[in-house]
Amino acid sequence: MSQLEFRGNVVREYDDVFSAEAVVALEALVPFDDERKAVMAARLTRRDERARTRQRIKFLDPEARIARTDILVADARAGRFTGSEIPPDLRRQWIQGTGPGAKRGGTIESSIRNVAHALLSGADGWMFDGEDALGQIGTMSLDNQRNLKLAFHHDPLFLNVAREVAGEINQWSQQFLGRPVIQDWQAQLEFTTRIFRARGLHLDDRHVRRTDGSGFSASIVDLVLYVVNNAARLRQDGSSVVLYLPKIQTAEEAALWSDIIDALEPTSVCLPASSRYTCWSSSSKPVFS
Repeated sequence: MSQLEFRGNVVREYDDVFSAEAVVALEALVPFDDERKAVMAARLTRRDERARTRQRIKFLDPEARIARTDILVADARAGRFTGSEIPPDLRRQWIQGTGPGAKRGGTIESSIRNVAHALLSGADGWMFDGEDALGQIGTMSLDNQRNLKLAFHHDPLFLNVAREVAGEINQWSQQFLGRPVIQDWQAQLEFTTRIFRARGLHLDDRHVRRTDGSGFSASIVDLVLYVVNNAARLRQDGSSVVLYLPKIQTAEEAALWSDIIDALEPTSVCLPASSRYTCWSSSSKPVFS
């Protein structure tokens, strides 16, 4: 039985984003939403206690174990732990850019120009910003996801826009530099390392909630939609799946993110044809689509 419901017609309108595989993965990660809420409640409790007693922020006891891990604080500080190897396309990041892959209003062709400019910029890396504020404005968080999927999968719509943008950049550079700066626009699209910024653990999503009416993690929604829809294509193209995880305040919160990502990695199942998405609108009881 579904544990999630979706606002209004958002699944129909963004069926390319809320793919069957993505919805299954969201359902699989629901238990982590409870853990996320507990960790955020603990954060607020600590903050209130410090304010009440006028305590300064303290460092963890070196002999304590970092929550959700088997690592001692002293070992973490001394570097006595094993982390993943930095992938080749992240080792050179001299110049990075940041910005969302969508802009408010207009057509997809207009909005997706943000992605084209980013990937044609020549930057070593570009963090496509799923900024917290995007989730509070209409469907911008979903427009961002849609545009990135269209771009990374080389959809003809995106390629047409990218060709136009490359021409505009070269026209500008010819006037100011006396030469074009993009020699092969299609090759240029593959140069920049793609990085995605998810929303913070403290936020609930605007379009997905629990069937009991409570909020559901915007972080989990962002992670699932980006990874499920793009990871295979990124790997096929020889690119890493790189996530920027913002506003982490404690080692436990970082460990929670690690657990969520670990749980998502093996999730690759299809939604049964007989299943239905539970949806809600702001003015009615839950409906189905």
